Amino acid sequence: MSKKEVTKFFHDNAEQWVLNGYNDDGYNYPVALHRLRIIKKILSNYSEGLEIADLGCGGGNISLALAELGFNVTGIDGANNMIKLSNSLRSKASIDIQKKVNFEHSPITNNKQKDGKFDVCIAMGVIGYFDLDSELFNEAKRLLKPNGIFIVSCRNRLLNMQSLSFRTIDEVRGGSAVNLIEEIEGLYARVPDYKVNSMIKNLKESVNDLSEKNIYDNEKMKSPSDKSIDGQSYKPYFEPRQHTPKELKKNAILCGFSNVSYHGVHPHIMDPNINKLLPPKVFNKVSSCLEVLEDLPISLTWSSVFIGTFIKK
Repeated sequence: MSKKEVTKFFHDNAEQWVLNGYNDDGYNYPVALHRLRIIKKILSNYSEGLEIADLGCGGGNISLALAELGFNVTGIDGANNMIKLSNSLRSKASIDIQKKVNFEHSPITNNKQKDGKFDVCIAMGVIGYFDLDSELFNEAKRLLKPNGIFIVSCRNRLLNMQSLSFRTIDEVRGGSAVNLIEEIEGLYARVPDYKVNSMIKNLKESVNDLSEKNIYDNEKMKSPSDKSIDGQSYKPYFEPRQHTPKELKKNAILCGFSNVSYHGVHPHIMDPNINKLLPPKVFNKVSSCLEVLEDLPISLTWSSVFIGTFIKK
């Protein structure tokens, strides 16, 4: 797929893409919303005034949320309709917040920003649309100050071994299944007791929220993402490249970064094909008990997406 085709796709599907990313309708897991939550957690120890570049800013939700935390944010996106959504969201913010965030309509790797301007670069759901990881890492390296932070999210290839989908079949037929399983095995480690206790507490709360009346009152909910599983409602749809944590770390090192941490996003406590066989909310609500483990390596075995944090050497 060419960069021009990808840009057109996001231009044509801007509103639906943002809707699917931030709305929990019972079956859809709002991945973008949880990526934002984790980004806030990663940056929670940093003081106000950081200069942040949001590469592939989409509808501007992350940029505005970080501006509200006191950071100065520049959102960059090549899809004109995404920038229109971003500016519309910005116009609804207070004047003080508007001063902290700006949006630029330009290709991610051919933008107008100066070398070494930013303390942090963020690229959520972007890297899979580049032919090579180095294209995005090198752009982040250009934009970042020394020891700057790059936070990037990927589709998790490791989940292919558990999702029982066409991707699983492709991995088996392509001869890569054994390598993926071996990488998964390297992530197994005992979960600390305090994390287990939090997970059990979350599970109890989730079960209590799923009363029979609540479940079946919502069973006829219409999911805006019902027809967009694997992009079926998008025309055309481009399947982004997937990554494993080991692969992303290797390519980051080659581009002059060191790996700091990984966080799993969108946990699956069971086969994701079961989701639509249950009433709304059940699958994601039960799976959410695993979110407390999202900063542990084991989370990478059951998450459909992961976030990597890297430092420019």
